[in-house]
Amino acid sequence: MMQVFEFAVRASGEIENSAVPTSVRRLGAADSMPGPDPMSSTLETDPLVTIAIPTFNRATWLRDCVRLALMQSYPRFEVLVSDNASTDETALVLSQFKDERLRVVRQLKNVVATANWNACVAQARGEYIVFVPDDDRIAPWLLERCISVIRREPQVPIVMALGEARVVASGRTLPPLASRNFKTGVWDGLDILEEYLKQRITVQGCTTMLRSERLRASGGFPMGWPFAGDLARHLPLLLEGKAGFVNECCGSYSLHDATQTSHLALERHLDDIRKLVDLITHTAEERIKDERRRRQLQLQAKHFLARQAVGILISYRKRGAELSDLRPVLWKWQGRLVALRAQDFFNAMTLFCWLLLPAPLIAWLRSIKRNLM
Repeated sequence: MMQVFEFAVRASGEIENSAVPTSVRRLGAADSMPGPDPMSSTLETDPLVTIAIPTFNRATWLRDCVRLALMQSYPRFEVLVSDNASTDETALVLSQFKDERLRVVRQLKNVVATANWNACVAQARGEYIVFVPDDDRIAPWLLERCISVIRREPQVPIVMALGEARVVASGRTLPPLASRNFKTGVWDGLDILEEYLKQRITVQGCTTMLRSERLRASGGFPMGWPFAGDLARHLPLLLEGKAGFVNECCGSYSLHDATQTSHLALERHLDDIRKLVDLITHTAEERIKDERRRRQLQLQAKHFLARQAVGILISYRKRGAELSDLRPVLWKWQGRLVALRAQDFFNAMTLFCWLLLPAPLIAWLRSIKRNLM
């Protein structure tokens, strides 16, 4: 699910060999879905938060993911693991945690990843929910930072925090882009969305907190989105009014060759981004009354789409895609790529250079890079 496009583009050339994950270092400063049975009453006034961890056959990754989730400085939370009928040692790993805040549900049979995510939505007891895929990591202060924002505006549907990316094969960390315009707090969601589309901030799926009832009301995560299904739920919430923002790194997204995206066909990858931008455009038509701001946002969305398409094309070429396979895609997307702006000239020229390189030379460069790691 949650893929942060700018990090994926910058790191794509390094994602060639998976490595055994290690403990994360300290990070830098449609139809409604049913909910669970209500929790017993409590004297605490702060909301309960669910940290949802969907997993499948990643026992080695899962151990650290759960351990770090349980280390939150904010006290009122549960960790909900939805095991998608794993056949490895996932059950054994989970049995080693003796913590009443950990709750495990297991699918009777393996289902598509989105269905497993939606199982978490249905089972979550928290008023807010954070999704942490088993290969991602969250900082101990994530919930504390998000809840401090929610206390200022208890009904905000979404709080987005900065997040870094780890390139597993090389051990390289890509720090997040922090906002120069917005400090931590509650802002107009449209302003935050514009920062995101302009690539002035880097947020991750695992550093995004959602109001559970809003997620259920929209039917959970949409099916048929192999790459951007989480963003299809997150970003439209920013157009509902106020939203929270934490201008601090609170988590880490893992880039490696075992992710679902790394095996996704190029056209499906690009199509998910196109659908996301179309969704933003249509949502803007419904919710932004100011015509100037609406058109401005829609133009920014087109620029965003063009930049991401260029980056993805570069990444597939670096990974050995044949020019004969890329040519029809380039022809199909030429009308959208013209939305690139002057500051995107370097990326466009980078794509052009990679397209000119012969495939044997690309393979040789990749082998050299692997040997240097």
